[in-house]
Formats: sequence, structure tokens, C-alpha cells
Amino acid sequence: MDKFSKVQELLDKSVEKVPELRRALVVGADGLLLFHSPADTHTDGEAQKRAAMASSLGSIVKQMAAAEGFGPVVQSLLEAENGVCLFGRIEHDTVIGLYASRGAEGDVAYELGVLLTALPELLVGDPRRLMISGAS
Repeated sequence: MDKFSKVQELLDKSVEKVPELRRALVVGADGLLLFHSPADTHTDGEAQKRAAMASSLGSIVKQMAAAEGFGPVVQSLLEAENGVCLFGRIEHDTVIGLYASRGAEGDVAYELGVLLTALPELLVGDPRRLMISGAS
């Protein structure tokens, strides 16, 4: 199994394991979508919009942490009335986002930890090349 397939499989398994987890995505440093869970019921255009928003939020959180002298951001949480978004930084500003229903924060945080451990070795190098070579 190539690296592209392994990344996709990890995202798929995370969404399958946690019923409240609606979608998962991996966003490159440039804000463009690299991977997303197939359970994502939105069009690719909607997934691209979510990727851009996740990247923007990641950039803001990174700047806030730097201004406070907190060091590199590992993860961040957006908590809303009906859902949560957890974001983790992989490396080279690649972001993973998990979107879930309220009440699943613990399970989703655990899944984020699993993905933050597994994905860096799969995303070594240029993730865009990984995608292109994996798709062929």
C-alpha cells in the first residue's frame, strides 16, 4: 500500500470508529486540501472551503501563540453550540482538522492524537507530490 492510500485509510478509519466524527481533512501549508474523509457529504468545493478556513485558523492560532511566547502550536479547539472542530499541526504547517458533534470531544481528541502520531512519517517531503504520485 502506498503512502497516499495509508493516509486516506487512516482518515477513513477515524471517521468510522467515532460515530460523532463527521469528517476529517488534511490541509497543506498553502491552505489547499490534501486529503479528506470520504464520509464528507459536501462537494469538493465545500471541502476546499473548509480547508482554506482551517488553514486560516491555524495561521491565526500560530500567530497568537507566538505573540504570547507559547512556542509551536500542537493543537487547537473550536467549540460551538452544536459541534467541535479540533485542529492539529503535523509539520511544515500541514494541518489536520476533525469535525464532530458536541459531546464527542474526548473521543475526537484521542483520534487526533492517533493521527498526529501516525501521519508525520507518511507526509514526509512534499505532500502534493505524494498525492500526485499516489493518484497515478
